[in-house]
Amino acid sequence: MRARLLTAAALGAGLQVALIVTGFAQPLLITVNALAVVVATAALWTLGRRAVRARGRERLAWGIVAVAMLLWLPATELNLRVALTGVSEEPGPHLLLGTGGAGLVLLCLLVGPGTSPARQDRLRLTLDSAMAAAALFVPAWAFLLRPASEQLGRSVTTMISVVVCTQIAALAFALMLLSRHRGTNAFTLLAAASAVSGAASVTYCALIVHDRTSGLAAVAALSTLAAFMLIAMTWYPMPGTAPRTGAATGLSATLPYLPVLGAFTVMVALRRYGGFDNVVFAAMCVVFGLVLLRQAVALHSITLLLAEVEEKRAELQHQTTHDQLTGLTNRSYLYERAAGWGRAPVSLLLLDLDGFKEINDRFGHAAGDDVMVEVAGVLTALVPPHHTVARLGGDEFAVILEPSPPPAEAAAFGERLIAAITAKGRVGASLGLAYEPTGRTTLGMLLSDADAALHKAKAAGKGRVALNPRALP
Repeated sequence: MRARLLTAAALGAGLQVALIVTGFAQPLLITVNALAVVVATAALWTLGRRAVRARGRERLAWGIVAVAMLLWLPATELNLRVALTGVSEEPGPHLLLGTGGAGLVLLCLLVGPGTSPARQDRLRLTLDSAMAAAALFVPAWAFLLRPASEQLGRSVTTMISVVVCTQIAALAFALMLLSRHRGTNAFTLLAAASAVSGAASVTYCALIVHDRTSGLAAVAALSTLAAFMLIAMTWYPMPGTAPRTGAATGLSATLPYLPVLGAFTVMVALRRYGGFDNVVFAAMCVVFGLVLLRQAVALHSITLLLAEVEEKRAELQHQTTHDQLTGLTNRSYLYERAAGWGRAPVSLLLLDLDGFKEINDRFGHAAGDDVMVEVAGVLTALVPPHHTVARLGGDEFAVILEPSPPPAEAAAFGERLIAAITAKGRVGASLGLAYEPTGRTTLGMLLSDADAALHKAKAAGKGRVALNPRALP
């Protein structure tokens, strides 16, 4: 498909160059315009069939493009009539019909499938489109619309202004919207067709302003190429997802500012060589105002993105250092906390539930999870906030007392924890206590000592506190 598109583009460009080189020789002009009518009619038929077969918003999109092609068709037929008679016609309803087609293309890009990005992205898209359209208006005014107002009548000037401004708006919005789509789809071809058709319309207007002897037949090859691209639309699906969001890179990031650079260049040239007027000044003020507003929106988006990143980082950090089931801290957090220990005495109370395996086996893991949450609530309620409660895994919990009271008081506190857990009536608990008076030991050593004490408590009949020998005075 891509090869056929490239071939068609090369053929259209070649035919247009051939027309210009031969001075729009009538035999070649008739041939090209006859081809344009055939291709345009085929495009209308193909788009109509695709609209009938589609459903929902996709049918609406295909239907709008088919109607746009129907509005473009009279201008294409005028090509052939002018080529056959050799008599150019003044701008008429056919030009406004073509402009209506461009407006429908813009409507299709607005309501078609996959064209509803998030609110922030819609705002950026609107500002980019408005910025590009205002920038494109500057050269259009300097080289086309102002000469038209000076040389032509009011009705013709108004018609040309409507055509040019509509094409600028459609082209700017299409470029900004479709730069956010990945790959080739029906919308990218619609944008290309709109750009080629717009080039043909603007070229025709320029011929009227500067020559008035050539008609739409002079740009027949461009019209043929645009119609062929509309046929090629039917080879691809409508995009089913919204344009990609996030920070643009490469050409997509610079595309909104390329027309601004062109408008600035034109403004400098007009200031240097004459032609700078109030309209150009007003248009450039609008352009720069939109640029500043666009940067403000971008800065706001970056601020929101940084806040979101910070929130995600904090959430990830919390998940790394906390148990998902109970919300208590985990082993990783204890090691981080141990790295900041000073010389104050530290006690580690290692607690293991008695009878938990039976609950899991008899009532299932959901009941076991409820017990874990219940025990975590008991520990959180009894342990003062400046100390640490953690779940190490399975039915094993740890309490770090830092600074720690003497071992006897720490053991008494451990007994209160066991009594509170047992009072719930679902499980009991055994506890091993490790004590370090200087705070210079490692967490690994404390865990090892507390585990040895815990085994001692289990062996002594469970439901009690056992101290590691090093914790004894």
